[in-house]
Amino acid sequence: MVDLCRALRSRGELEVALREASDFLQHTGDRHLDSVGALLVELRAFDMAEHCYQRLVELQPDSAAAVCKLGILFAQKGDDDRARAELERATRLEPRNAETWYRLGSFLLRKREIDAAERHLRRALDVDSRHARAHTNLGFLLDLRGERAAAIREFQKAVHLAPRDPENHFNLGALYAEASSFELAIEQFNAGVALAPDSVEAHYNLGAVHFEQRRYDDAIVSFRQALKLQPRHDEARYYLGLCYLRKGVYDRALQQLEQASEGRTRSVRLLYATALCYNGLEMPRAAVRLLSQVVELCPDHVKAHHLLGICFDKLGDRERATLSYKRADLHVEQARSRRAAARVSRV
Repeated sequence: MVDLCRALRSRGELEVALREASDFLQHTGDRHLDSVGALLVELRAFDMAEHCYQRLVELQPDSAAAVCKLGILFAQKGDDDRARAELERATRLEPRNAETWYRLGSFLLRKREIDAAERHLRRALDVDSRHARAHTNLGFLLDLRGERAAAIREFQKAVHLAPRDPENHFNLGALYAEASSFELAIEQFNAGVALAPDSVEAHYNLGAVHFEQRRYDDAIVSFRQALKLQPRHDEARYYLGLCYLRKGVYDRALQQLEQASEGRTRSVRLLYATALCYNGLEMPRAAVRLLSQVVELCPDHVKAHHLLGICFDKLGDRERATLSYKRADLHVEQARSRRAAARVSRV
């Protein structure tokens, strides 16, 4: 029945799936409350799932697992007070159950009650040091605090304990990338992609790390795979365009950047990158049109003013070229003055 309902949901027949689950529950009574409740949560039928779990708790009032599931359901429904109450009750029922402490700690982490969340996650690990997900969420918590090295250690433990979970590799890879440990990041992202080849964000993040390393050919492969899986991934499209731009393949870069802007208001970075393509293709008038929009939106965009100067030079307009170069120099000096003033204010 569970497989049938999942198949119906995947075909978009949600109402039929719900009817099947409801009929099954009526005919089997209390024998399958747990599995049907879990299925109803998958189907986002939270009220029906609550009925199942409430009945399960009535039948098993001393079961921390049943009470914990009810608490998780309340959290999913956004009923935080009842969620907290049930999750705390589960820890009291079975204080040596690592899963209940992990669930309570994770709930508090989502609520940004950082200190309490850390206490409960560490309590879960005191009970079971091999609880991979507790290490993962403790890693997220430490990262929120800015304790990156400690967060990395927790993610490393999660990878060691659950090497077949691609999310563990993605989490560790992301922190390595933030720490500029790009080779380690690539290793983790590759491991994650091998386990979850259909993960769009995994291919995108791998491409982003290759891009930072100026490995543009490798980045192109990753961004193209992300776009194959999700053609409207605008960030992947934008960075794919930048890869071609950095390689000097201006026509391909322009094609990707224009696709990234289809039906959207162009951002400053997209306008500027597209202008660079036009300049590379020796189309200075088209570049000037876009660069004029850039400096209107961002008057202190030094590179845009400088590129405007180059384009006006190509057009033979020395007066406007000189003016653009002077504006670029002026904004450079203003930026230096602001940095100097900031240093003085810190002394």
